[in-house]
Amino acid sequence: MSAQRKPVRIEVDELRRRLQEAEETLDAIRSGQVDALVVSGSEGEKVFTLRGAEHPYRMLVESINEGAATLSPDGTVLYCNLALARMVQRPLQHVIGKPLQELVASASRQEVRDLLAQASSGAVRAETQLIAADGSSIQVQFSLNPVAIDEQPALAAIVTDLSERIDRERAEEAVHTRDEFITVASHELRTPLSALALELGIAESTLARQDRERSARAIVKARNQARRITELIDRLLDVSRIAGGRLKLELEEHDLGEIIRGAVERFADQAEQAGSTLRVIVPPGVTARLDRSRIDQAISNLLSNAVKYGEGNPIEVALEIRGDTAMIHVRDHGIGMDSEDLERIFDRFERSSSSRNFGGLGLGLYITRQIVLQHGGSVRAESSRGAGAEFIVELPLDPAGRK
Repeated sequence: MSAQRKPVRIEVDELRRRLQEAEETLDAIRSGQVDALVVSGSEGEKVFTLRGAEHPYRMLVESINEGAATLSPDGTVLYCNLALARMVQRPLQHVIGKPLQELVASASRQEVRDLLAQASSGAVRAETQLIAADGSSIQVQFSLNPVAIDEQPALAAIVTDLSERIDRERAEEAVHTRDEFITVASHELRTPLSALALELGIAESTLARQDRERSARAIVKARNQARRITELIDRLLDVSRIAGGRLKLELEEHDLGEIIRGAVERFADQAEQAGSTLRVIVPPGVTARLDRSRIDQAISNLLSNAVKYGEGNPIEVALEIRGDTAMIHVRDHGIGMDSEDLERIFDRFERSSSSRNFGGLGLGLYITRQIVLQHGGSVRAESSRGAGAEFIVELPLDPAGRK
C-alpha cells in the first residue's frame, strides 16, 4: 500500500516553517550568535562551524583587546570578535561573512593577498593598514596561522592595533627632540649673551677711564652679539611661521645677482676670520620675481653653513641660468658629509656633524628649503665625506600664479 500523500496545505506550511528557521539561523550566524557560516562558492555552499561556543577559549577570545578572526583560505571572515569589529568601526554582522579585503586600505590589499597565500603553508606576521568605517586608516599587525575547522583549511588571525605604540613612539621622539632643542638653544643663546655681558662690562669700565677707543670697540662687539641673538630668535619665529603656514612672500622683480653679491659681501669678514676666501661668479642683469629678504636669508644660511664647515678652504658662489630657471651654487671644500645625510640635513634641528663640535640650532637648512619651496623651487646637496659640499638652489625666474 503506497504512503498517503500529505495535503498540499500541510506541505506548504512545513516549507514556510523551514524557510523561517533557515532565515533565523542565517540571521543568527550573521550576528555572531551561532558559530557557523554558510559560504557560497564555485563548488556550492559550504558550512563552516566553530565547535564549543561556550568553551572557555571562546570567552577568552571575546575578552582580549586584540582583534581575533577566523578566515577561509580566500580571506572571507568566518568569525571575528567584538574587538576587531570595534577596531574597524563596524557591527559584527557587517564584518562576518565579508571578504577581508573590504576592511583593508586599498594601498595594502595586494600585500594582504600575498600574506594570505603565505599563511596557508605556515605562520606569518606583517604590518599593514585597515580602513575604518569613517575612512581613517589603522596601522595594525597581522599574525596568521593555518588551522583546520571541521577538517576544512582555514586561517586564524590576531590583529593588533599599533596606533597606541606609534603614538607613544612619536611622543617619545617629540620629547627627545624638544629636550635636545632646549639644550642646544640654551647653549646657542647663552654664548652671545655671555659675550654681550662681557663687552658691555668692558665698555662700562673703559668709559669710566675715558678710554673711548676701547669702549667703541667693545660697543661694536656688543652690538654684533645682540644681532646674533636677534637672528637666533628670528629663526625660531620662522620655524613657528612655517609650521603654521604663515610664511608669506612679498614677490617683486629683483636683481638676483645683486642679492647674491650683497650676501657674499656681508660674509667676507666672517669668512676671513675662518681662514676662507669667497669667490663669486654672477652674470649681470639676471632678474627674477621673488621675495628679496627671504632669498637673501636663504643664501645667507648657505654661506653660513659653508663658512662653518669649510675648514678655512675657499668657498665658491655662482649663478647660472638654464632656460627659465636660475641655479645658485654654494660650494665649500671642507669636511663634507656622508651620502645618507644629504636629505636629513634639511629637517628641523638636524646637522651633518655633532653639535658638540659645531654650534647652531640645526634650523638654517630647514628654513632655506622652506623658503625655496615657497618660491616654487628646490634645493639639494651633493657631497661625500672629506670632499666638501655643494648646495644647489633652483629658482623659477617668474613663478607663475604666485602673488
